[in-house]
This record gives sequence, structure tokens and C-alpha cells, in this order.
Amino acid sequence: MYTNSRENEVRLLKRLWAELPTICPKCHQAELEHLHKKAKKSNLDWKCPACGEIYRTINMLSELPDS
Repeated sequence: MYTNSRENEVRLLKRLWAELPTICPKCHQAELEHLHKKAKKSNLDWKCPACGEIYRTINMLSELPDS
């Protein structure tokens, strides 16, 4: 998980899927950008331009704890 709780992780996922400006939860230095910026394939994968962390939302969703 990239955040400190399940609720915050769900909030992060919702922001990414809604394509709202989201600051990287790891480094807090930059807004996340589409990983596939040129292809504009989907809004499922994001990357922080500052620290290079990649956020794959499908993986994040499957790794969420049950409670």
C-alpha cells in the first residue's frame, strides 16, 4: 500500500480513476502523470515524475486489505 490505511488507499484510487490532480503519496513532490502519456491508453497506470514511482491501479485494488 502507498498510504497508511485502506480508506486512504481507496481515496487515492478514486482520485486517480477520476483523473483528478494527485500529489505522489510517496515523495509528496509532484503530481502523478499518466504512465502511457503519449499513447493515452488508459487512466490505470500513473507515474511520479519526481521520484519515478509507478502506480498500477489494478494491482493496488487487488492488494487492498479486506478491512
